[in-house]
Amino acid sequence: MDRVYKKIKEWLKEYKNSMLQVDNQNLSSASKVSLVVFVIIIFIIIGSGVDTQQSMIVKPYKKFSYKCTDFVEQNSDIDKFQKRDISQDIYGEYYAHKYWELEYFKYNHHRTSERNILSSFGSDVLCQNLAKKYLDLANSDALEDKLITQEGLKKKIFLLNAEISSKTDEYSNALLENIANQKEEFSILSTNSKSIKKELKKSRAELRTLEKALGKIEDITTLKEFHSFKEYLDKNDEKIIQANTQALKYYRLEYTLSIFSFLFPVWLVFYILYRNFKRKGHFVSAYLSVNVANVSALYIVFNTFLLVYTIIPKIFFGKLIAFLAQYNLTLFLNITAIIFFMLLFGFFIHRIQKNRHTDSKDFDTTIRKNIRIKELNSCPSCGNKHNINEKYCGFCSTKLLVECKECKVETLKAYPFCTHCAKKV
Repeated sequence: MDRVYKKIKEWLKEYKNSMLQVDNQNLSSASKVSLVVFVIIIFIIIGSGVDTQQSMIVKPYKKFSYKCTDFVEQNSDIDKFQKRDISQDIYGEYYAHKYWELEYFKYNHHRTSERNILSSFGSDVLCQNLAKKYLDLANSDALEDKLITQEGLKKKIFLLNAEISSKTDEYSNALLENIANQKEEFSILSTNSKSIKKELKKSRAELRTLEKALGKIEDITTLKEFHSFKEYLDKNDEKIIQANTQALKYYRLEYTLSIFSFLFPVWLVFYILYRNFKRKGHFVSAYLSVNVANVSALYIVFNTFLLVYTIIPKIFFGKLIAFLAQYNLTLFLNITAIIFFMLLFGFFIHRIQKNRHTDSKDFDTTIRKNIRIKELNSCPSCGNKHNINEKYCGFCSTKLLVECKECKVETLKAYPFCTHCAKKV
């Protein structure tokens, strides 16, 4: 592990030096500024290329737009709800059509174009076919007649409700006058309570008739165009849901592959140029080429990280968390997370402490070396200091030099290596 760490450290140091040197010469300040400007320009150019590639991938919400998915989800909910026995109790005789309101299929020819309607369903073939069925129904004469009749009935019902409200207040006042034994000649009302009650009864009966007629008008399940629309929806709603799910699931992968189809050729071309320029001795061109390759490599690494981040958390961890939650094992997940961070920060602290310990060892080694140097300058027999160039000790006449077996030149006997050929004595 330490060897790998040192190798990485050396490689990063070498890489840093290579980024600041051309032909083994350090860059000047002006060259460094020019380099920064060049790298920023390359980032912008490659970024615009990535954006262009991204725009070529059709996003899921454009394939399956809101209107298509809304109709599919609504159809699924309606089918589930209609299977329950309570629906008729809620809506009464005309409960079946209450799910599909007439207003859903209202198409204003003056404000909305058919092109906008088609685009609101999305570009997928299934959604486009559903949009055509929708337009067939929205454009039908029978639906238009229903909308006109519906609007007239709603106005009548609104006015009748206002009239009933007014008559109800009038009837309340008449009852108060009856309780107070108010004489008819002093009454502020134009009629008596009995007449008002009859009028109220008549108005309420008329209101029920209008509401019943409105219910029949709003029933679009009798239209043949609706049957065609509903039949297509029932047949393809599951297919649309599955296709939309698949599009959402694989969008990030398609997006990344599309970007890589642009980034990898850029990286490969400029890496080959870098190798050729370097071999021919064009160091400045090689230096600029390798920077372009590095920028494209950064984009590749970043988008790879995004892909992994999208796939692993959403698919793997999502399923894992759901599984653990199902069996009430979230405690295991929390403990795992604690252990993970404990190991992570433990590794960092270990490295920091080890570096401090290494520095301390280096310091101790330096002291020992100094001591060892002092010993080397002393005579091995009597211990008195001598000059490094002396052949014999001036105090005890001990020979201080020995002949090297490799280069046959005399070197200090106390040295472990020859000072001339660096071979072991």
